[in-house]
Amino acid sequence: MNNTIQIVTITLNPAIDQTIFLPSLQTGSVNRAEQSHLQAGGKGVNVSARLGEFGLSTTATGFLGAENQAHFTRLFSKLPIRDAFVRIPGHTRTGIKLVERNGEVTTDINLPGAQVTPHDIEALHATLRGLDLHESWCLIGGSLPPGFTLDHFAELIDLLKSAGARVAVDASGDALRAAIDRKVDLIKPNQHEISELLGRDIPNLAAACSAAREVQATGIPRVILSLGDAGALFLDPCSSLMAKAPPVIVASTVGAGDALLAGYLAGLSTGLDAAARAQLATTFACYSLTSVGRQLPPKAEVLSRMEEIDVISAPL
Repeated sequence: MNNTIQIVTITLNPAIDQTIFLPSLQTGSVNRAEQSHLQAGGKGVNVSARLGEFGLSTTATGFLGAENQAHFTRLFSKLPIRDAFVRIPGHTRTGIKLVERNGEVTTDINLPGAQVTPHDIEALHATLRGLDLHESWCLIGGSLPPGFTLDHFAELIDLLKSAGARVAVDASGDALRAAIDRKVDLIKPNQHEISELLGRDIPNLAAACSAAREVQATGIPRVILSLGDAGALFLDPCSSLMAKAPPVIVASTVGAGDALLAGYLAGLSTGLDAAARAQLATTFACYSLTSVGRQLPPKAEVLSRMEEIDVISAPL
């Protein structure tokens, strides 16, 4: 595979993920952790990391606190990730993930990010204008930091589209709604996020398929809907597919959705067909689920594991 299409990830509110493993979470009492793990995080950063482990180069940008950037610079130096982050005063936030022993129950405590100023936003725009974005895939992932409004979010999408980029968004709530209003090229909600978006329960697979198609019909060419244990739906202009992986022993669900999106973008970047993209995306997610550090194994093993992923037409 060759990296034929540039991928740029934009993480507006990155975090140093502190994942803490404990037998079970007992609120209101002392909890003794079994182990903990620190690593650079944030949706776009996670996507760049998984792509880099697969051998694909990316440019990573957004806002990064100048006073605690070592976890990020270390990651960027180890992988083919071009560091184009705008440094801002202060600290990048910490995201605390409390993972109970079975790996399937995670409690997130997300601290607020550093304040972003109009000067910082203009510096990000200047950085993006300095890149050749024509026909690239640009992913905006995660939450918005203090000082970065929904209007700024819409302006960012407009800037990318005007430069000829294809825009993917992995966000929730009002930011997801803004992305749909701006007719971005790809969104990746999970079942809870699309339920919140549409204002109704998504109780089963049929309802999930209907919801994904409803959102696609608003003018979003590609919709990836992650469904946890049930797998994921992959809708594009020419196909509607569902992929499900074989059972795995879950170490942590943290970052699995980011890995799913990274695998899909890897497939787009390297020209895989729709079924193979779904297989690759699901394989990335499986490895994230089974690894505390989320890392992918060597590419040859990933490609071999793809054959285990069942892909079928999504139910009508």
